Amino acid sequence: MVRWTLAGLKKGAIYAVEGILIVLKNPNMRKQRFLKVFIYLCTVSFVLFILTKLLIVIPLQIVKGILWLTSDKASHADQALERANRLIHEVVAYLPLCALLFMQYVYPKPLDDLFMESLRYLDEKNPQRPPYASVLAQKKFEKHFWRDMHAYLIRSWKKLRIGFVLLLLSTIPRVGQFVFPTAGAYTSYRALGRTQAVAVGICFFFLPQRATMELVRALIGMRSLMRELLAPYFIRMNMTHKEKLRWFSGRKDVLFGFSAIAYLMIRIPIVGAVAYGVAQAASAYMLTVVTEPPTLESASQQPTEDKASAEKGASK
Repeated sequence: MVRWTLAGLKKGAIYAVEGILIVLKNPNMRKQRFLKVFIYLCTVSFVLFILTKLLIVIPLQIVKGILWLTSDKASHADQALERANRLIHEVVAYLPLCALLFMQYVYPKPLDDLFMESLRYLDEKNPQRPPYASVLAQKKFEKHFWRDMHAYLIRSWKKLRIGFVLLLLSTIPRVGQFVFPTAGAYTSYRALGRTQAVAVGICFFFLPQRATMELVRALIGMRSLMRELLAPYFIRMNMTHKEKLRWFSGRKDVLFGFSAIAYLMIRIPIVGAVAYGVAQAASAYMLTVVTEPPTLESASQQPTEDKASAEKGASK
């Protein structure tokens, strides 16, 4: 297991920015079939934004206005509706991402095409090294719809239950103030390691509860996001769940830095879905930095060992 370092975290963030710039410079991304993918992603995001406004936010404002006109205790009703409005906004903000993750299982081809096109472009820019795209392209991108969807729903339901339990525990007098800092430390332990978990947990004790909740949710979201972005690679490499865990454990710091930038991008309203597509393509660049080029033999086995990031970065 590779030791977690701040340098690795910084490299991951740099790789994310470099990957995004490479995607924007790739002339093939401006071809019709890839423009259609981005237009499709933008349409999905815009439709979800409008629907949530029409079906949730606007009716809530109408109810708020009616209560303000008719209620003797308008201030109390207004406060209750404001709290409900904040909660609904937090839920609504995740709908575009949920829709994209759902699309990964229903119709994964557009996002897979973005990933593979980015790999092909990188191979063209670096002809001196063994290729990535041509080897991975020989492995069929085969999704087991019902099995993968069932696993995704189980993971989502588990996170929902944990979040609900944490909210309930946070309301307990005296004990509640320790709930989210502890949850943040545990999530950091899963994502980064023991030492970092202790440091993050201590920091959470000095933050407001709302900020702690947001950070815990971001840590969980970043971890899930990175797994989904690299799905085209994992599937073609026939990696089991344990092999994925080992793969992640050796690259925690770099992946954490990359996923932080990607997560911030997709949280942008309206354009978040397009940003997801860009992050999907940019993850191909990050893959070429943290792994050796695959071979036909390794495409059915566990991926090869890490490269030294500094050496790889210098060669690019």
